[in-house]
Amino acid sequence: MKKVLVALVALMSTTALFAQELTSQELAARNLQRAVEMNEAIFSTMYDQRYYKLYFFFNAETGKRANDDVVSVWEFTAALEAVNSVLEGLTVMKESTPELYETYYSKNVKRLESLYSDMNYYKGTFSLASYTGRNSWSPYGVHRANSTGAANVAGIENVYDDQMWIIRELIRAYHNTKVAKYLNRAEELTRYVLDGWDCTLKPNGEEYGGITWGPGYTSKHACSNSPIISPLVWLYEIYANGELADNGQDYYELNADGVRVAVHKTKADYYLDFAKKIYAWQRKTLINSSRGVYYDGIWASTGDITTHTVDGVEYRDHVNSNANPQGTYHTYNTGTMISGAADLYRVTKDEYYLEELETTATKAYTFFSPRTRVGNIFYFPMITKEDRSVDPSKNGNPWFNQVLFRGFVAGEPYYSNITTYLMSYQTVLDYGYDNHLLQGILPINLLTGWTDSEKVKSSVQYSLSRVSEYALLVKFQNDQTAVPTLAAPKATALSGIYNMNGQKVAGRLFSESDLTTGLYVVDGHKFAKK
Repeated sequence: MKKVLVALVALMSTTALFAQELTSQELAARNLQRAVEMNEAIFSTMYDQRYYKLYFFFNAETGKRANDDVVSVWEFTAALEAVNSVLEGLTVMKESTPELYETYYSKNVKRLESLYSDMNYYKGTFSLASYTGRNSWSPYGVHRANSTGAANVAGIENVYDDQMWIIRELIRAYHNTKVAKYLNRAEELTRYVLDGWDCTLKPNGEEYGGITWGPGYTSKHACSNSPIISPLVWLYEIYANGELADNGQDYYELNADGVRVAVHKTKADYYLDFAKKIYAWQRKTLINSSRGVYYDGIWASTGDITTHTVDGVEYRDHVNSNANPQGTYHTYNTGTMISGAADLYRVTKDEYYLEELETTATKAYTFFSPRTRVGNIFYFPMITKEDRSVDPSKNGNPWFNQVLFRGFVAGEPYYSNITTYLMSYQTVLDYGYDNHLLQGILPINLLTGWTDSEKVKSSVQYSLSRVSEYALLVKFQNDQTAVPTLAAPKATALSGIYNMNGQKVAGRLFSESDLTTGLYVVDGHKFAKK
């Protein structure tokens, strides 16, 4: 079994720290142990099952809730995500760490069920005149109500990106449990957010495209478009094959006369077509081509929402947008495009998405991971709010960064350079855990540690993000054990051999003795030298 560098520093860096050497399997097991322990610490304090509430702030000094603030639905999805990630990690390591599986798997399945039920306190129903007509919907509102199903969800009280994060976790919950209600609810919410797609037509007959931030907004954001790409691909996969493959159903679009008409497609085709369409819209509209990362959004020329009536049906009007995208480069908006490219490449094998994945991942890592020195060692953490004083155009926090991180996890099987990015971040995460863990949670800045204000009022959403990161690293590290061995008993001619820092180490005839133990990229594929 090959060895991995727990403290591998960064892409193209010549500095390496061998703080500890573990096998990939050992590191996967340690990651799982840490994810489980942190998850238990957070839920034992911050989740009140008597009153079905998840609280917002954690006091890292006392290990208690800082106050009685209840999270919004956005932060609530971080709890769903952490539990799903832990379940995936436990499943991957079932044979390797049976004691963890036996202790925590059923417990987290039940926890997932409780969270899903408790989310009904954020659920409400309202009538909406959208681009395809007026319909009644039951999404999740921003704020929690005092009773189930009674949340205010009208206008700006619900946003499409919140639904997208929930859809993602419901599909993962379905895969983890095979419980049909998670899939059914995910599809209900998917119909709702796709109903927000601006399908009104330009004079040339093309759709304007893009999904507004919410039904009460006219601006179109990266965060209300690209987060749904991967879930749409996952739905395509569910319905493309097997017992859930369907014979098709009717969906609705606008024709040239602005009339809502039925279009017949299979679910699989519908979901995949929309995934491609949304990816293309965001790529065309919101990318900064020179930097390779994504703007926050594009603002409308007016904030007013108007409707018109055709044949007795009320439709929302298109609102023209300003010419150029703008806003901060948030880590998560680029992360969802990396995930989307990876998933689209997996199911289509279209080289365009592979090229997109490679380019965006490389530029995102360079752009969002500033070199930071601690003692004599250089680390490459993802940016936090403290880094904005250097470049205010960039923004990251533990939850935003975790979305970029999972984009790297999704893309790693198809782009070997990402292995270095993930190992680099494993090093940073371990540094934070080894030096700054308090009451089972970690600070915003994993290298510099706790600020006084953060210590007494730490975000549960950020803490849950660290659980997800450790759990996602479980599968990544476990997968490394399956890397084929590079065996060259005789001299072999190859176009190039690179180490995981991207440095060329051989490009001529070589023998196995020329290489030291470690990971290498050979002709674009990852190999291990034992």
